[in-house]
Amino acid sequence: MFLVKIAAIWLAFVSASYADVVKPALVELSIFADYRVELNIDLSLEAAMADISTRYKNTNNSPNAQQYDKLRVLAPKDLLKQFLLFEPDFLQSIKLNINGEAMQLTPSGIDIDIVGYIKRPRKTILTYSAQSTEPVKTITWQFRQGYGDSALRTQIFKKDEYNWTPWRWLRSGAPSGVIDISQAQNTSTLSRARQFVFIGFDHVIPLGWDHILFIIGMALSSLLWRKLLLLVTIFTLAHTLTLGLAMVGMVEVSVRIIESLIAFSIAYVAIENLITHQSIKRKSIVVFVFGLIHGLGFATMLKEFKMTNDNFITTLIGFNIGVELAQIVIVLSVVGMLLILRRLALDYRKLAIVPTSIIIAIIGVWWGFERLLG
Repeated sequence: MFLVKIAAIWLAFVSASYADVVKPALVELSIFADYRVELNIDLSLEAAMADISTRYKNTNNSPNAQQYDKLRVLAPKDLLKQFLLFEPDFLQSIKLNINGEAMQLTPSGIDIDIVGYIKRPRKTILTYSAQSTEPVKTITWQFRQGYGDSALRTQIFKKDEYNWTPWRWLRSGAPSGVIDISQAQNTSTLSRARQFVFIGFDHVIPLGWDHILFIIGMALSSLLWRKLLLLVTIFTLAHTLTLGLAMVGMVEVSVRIIESLIAFSIAYVAIENLITHQSIKRKSIVVFVFGLIHGLGFATMLKEFKMTNDNFITTLIGFNIGVELAQIVIVLSVVGMLLILRRLALDYRKLAIVPTSIIIAIIGVWWGFERLLG
């Protein structure tokens, strides 16, 4: 019966391993001197067309998963044909108001990436423009609720100048509220950091299944809080190091290789839990190396936000705080469960650590080979 349960869970995760995480749309709004407004929307176009929200941990959890999978493997020109049929519905689902007046958006460009590595969402940028008859004073933006989370930033365009405001994180299709253009640039450092705390937390819980499984595997290794604190600290320092280096362009590794290594790191940490006597020195070295790899994985997403030197440190710190808060939640949940089992005088190693580690190891190995060879 125990093996049957493991097999059932394994098959469930195997089916999910073909899925993509639905990334939030990144919306950039530029205001020009002639009162023209240009809108760039960087999104997972297939998810929008299949009506799959960012609330799904992966696309296979959506009832529209099959439609997404069919769109995901289309060549750019074929996906474009499908989108042009869908575009009128798409435009009706987004709202842009300038000075309180609803704007008519005109398509001015579509850039669809190649099929590429199908375990990662494909990048598509839609460009639209609108023309105001008077100086732009206020803006209101809303993405369709069914598309889920998005992030918005604005700029008053000036040639050869960087005028972007910090990103506004809009959850579940929430409206931006009225943005006063004259005040748009005055966002505090604390506010910017707080926004990226939420982004960092979301990137792990609920979206980062790779990271969740790694932290669970690490937390299962011991109930000694000093040992766990040491491992979490080492992991944090390591992924912060490579995240920072990757963000400034000093380190760059293929996404396919990084994703494969992350999967194998999950398997390795889980397999180590099956060893009764673990060396804390070896464990610390292993966790540090894997932390370096996970940091490169975080950088892949964070690069999308195109930070500048003046907000780089703030963004990096905010994002890392969010990640660490998510890690603490996971570790406390795992340790809490084990302590409950121990308090009930149950063999928590036999009932929880060993079977959970076996399942995580199977998932990690499967993901690793699938990403490497897929």
